[in-house]
This record gives sequence, structure tokens and C-alpha cells, in this order.
Amino acid sequence: MNCLEARFSKNLSGFSLNVSIELGEEIAALFGPSGAGKSLTLRILAGLDRPKEGKIVLNGRVLYDSASSVFVKACQRRVGLVFQELALFPHMTALENVAYGIKGPNKWEIAKQWLDKVKLEGLYDRMPNQLSGGQRQRVALARALAPKPDLLLLDEPFSALDGPMRRALRRELKRLSLESRTPTLYVTHDIEDVCSLASKVFLIRDGTTLATIDVSKLWNPDTQESIWHSLGWGTLIRGKITEEDGNLYFKWDKGRLKVSCSRNLVGEASVFIHPNHVKLLYPDVPVAPELEANIMEGKVIEKIAINGSVRLYIKSSGIEWHAEYPGDSYLTLEIKDGQDVLFSIEPSKISVLSPCDNSVN
Repeated sequence: MNCLEARFSKNLSGFSLNVSIELGEEIAALFGPSGAGKSLTLRILAGLDRPKEGKIVLNGRVLYDSASSVFVKACQRRVGLVFQELALFPHMTALENVAYGIKGPNKWEIAKQWLDKVKLEGLYDRMPNQLSGGQRQRVALARALAPKPDLLLLDEPFSALDGPMRRALRRELKRLSLESRTPTLYVTHDIEDVCSLASKVFLIRDGTTLATIDVSKLWNPDTQESIWHSLGWGTLIRGKITEEDGNLYFKWDKGRLKVSCSRNLVGEASVFIHPNHVKLLYPDVPVAPELEANIMEGKVIEKIAINGSVRLYIKSSGIEWHAEYPGDSYLTLEIKDGQDVLFSIEPSKISVLSPCDNSVN
């Protein structure tokens, strides 16, 4: 039986949430654009928010059931939660933060063991403001896992960290979660998090979980056509990596992009491009050096203004590209449906995924 079985709904002003999740002793990603309902889903699972109707069962224990009026409070759910802001107690040391949720006479020894596990030996007495960003992340992970929760929920905890630190902490989280056999749900809109951490992914858009997919099958052509594009967010392309004159290029039947990989991935691959990384270019204005390699021409097929931001769907090289930017950007371009545009993607911003091992660079 799955450790977590949850089906619930909640209506807010102008927004409806309808979620269905089944999770075992694994790490799963809840993946989708901003405003899709990811954080609200975590709050409901943690007991910080109450759905309108549905049922949540964790390890056979009913946490919520609208039919029988059951609602277990957050403090009684045995659910660990790490927010993007971490929420460490600023007046407590690292050791005190980790020990906070541990019961029993050995709480201090257990807290030290967990700080050792996250490689913070000797920093027990440091206050949060004396720790680096990565060290604070490690304290937050240790604090969430130390009480041995039945479920661990993470709301984009590494989003503020740079590439190397983020990758190191993802590896650390994966090791700790698998060692403790704690079912883990990781909220993200970063495809690298999905591929490096998760065994399966729940795709969510506009408050609805569209599908559950094994990460190993995420790049199959059938999945791309039937599920991925229904997410309507980001650009995913299947093709192959080739090497030319010491540079790596991703090619598909109607185009190519220069890519930047930390290791050689020549052969079949997929790439994912975050909407924020599709940069529009002004005609007759010098292009930033990092964008020069991947300049493309396209036509705007749809422009949508949503809550202070703008989404563009651009047809180019046989692909429908998705771009997203603040509503006060690119005003002098006066973009409208049917308009021809120039755009580019920095090579280092293109996530390259190997179908063999789902590695991300």
C-alpha cells in the first residue's frame, strides 16, 4: 500500500485546487509553473490549511476525511516541512533548532548525530546568522528529518542557491531521504530538480494534477506529445547532441542550439528550456555576448497577460516556444499576436537531459 494517498479539493477566489497523489518510500516531485497550486498542496498535506473535501491517508492513518469530519492538526501529523524561507529559529543555535522537534532523553545526542549526517560537525553552537546559506539549508533538512517523520515535504528549499551548492545539497537530500526511507514530496518548477532527485513526477497546472509519470519515461516521445505539452509551460525538445569544433550542439530536425554541458553527452538527448530563459531581442540593438550563439526568428502565435506577467507562445524551427517575463518588460517592442520576433537562449541556461540516465547538466 502506498505510504501517502491523498485526494482533495479546495476553492479560493478565482482558483480551484484538485489534487490526487499516491506516494511510496521514494522522492517524488510536484512540478509546474508558478501559481499552479504547488505550495498550497503542501500546506494542506501538512495540516496548515484545510481543503473543502477529500481524504488524506498517511501510513494507514486518516489525517483528513471530509465525509467523516476528520481533521488531524499539523502538530499531530508527523509530517516534516521545509519552506523556501527555511524558517529556522533565529534565537536558537543549530543544535537547538534540530533538537526542537525531538522527544525523549536522548534528544541532544540525536540532534548532534543529524548535524553530523549533514556535514555540520563542530558547528553545533552556531546561530543561524553565523551560517552560510548552504549550511542553513542543511540545518533545516536535519531539523525536518530528525523526528523521523512519516512524510517529508519540501517547498523549493534550494531555489536561492547557486548551481554547485544546489547540486551538492540535492545529492545530500537524496542520500538522507533514501537512507531514512522517508516518503518525500519536493515542490519545484526547475526540471533539474525533477531529474536529479525524483523517481516520479506529478505534473500540476492551474490547480489540477494532470498526470503522474515515472521520471525515466518523462522524455519518451509519447509522453511529450500526450502529457508534457498539456502542461503548457516550458519548452521540451527531443533530438541529439553533436560535437563540432570543440563545441556541443543540440540538434533536431528543423534547428539547433549551442549548449553548455559539464560532461560529454554526445548522442540522443532532450533539452528543457525554462520560460524565463527565452530572451526577446530588440532589432538593431547589440546582442549580449552570451546570447549570440542561439539567435532565432519566430512568430508570436499567442500573447497572454497573467497577474503581472506576460506569457508568449512563439513558433520557430518547428517548435512552439514558451517565453515568460514581467509585464513591464519589452514595452517598446509592442508585442502582439502574429508579430515576428527575434529571441535567444543562453547556452548555459539550457538543461540537457540524457535519456539513458536522466542526468542534468
